[in-house]
Amino acid sequence: MAKVAADFDAETIALMKRALDEAWSRLPPKLQVTMLKTSLAERILKSAAAGERNRERLREAALRDLAA
Repeated sequence: MAKVAADFDAETIALMKRALDEAWSRLPPKLQVTMLKTSLAERILKSAAAGERNRERLREAALRDLAA
């Protein structure tokens, strides 16, 4: 995934962390074993860099296109 350069304030970072934790907890255990949490984080970072600040949409961006 391409690197994203963006500056985030503390509130946005906290929002992204919460979205990441929620996304990770929604993954089935089988996927948690086979994928890295950083891959979800990259998806959230990309969406936030594009301007998204809604926690639910950030979470869904992380989970989009993952096989259940």
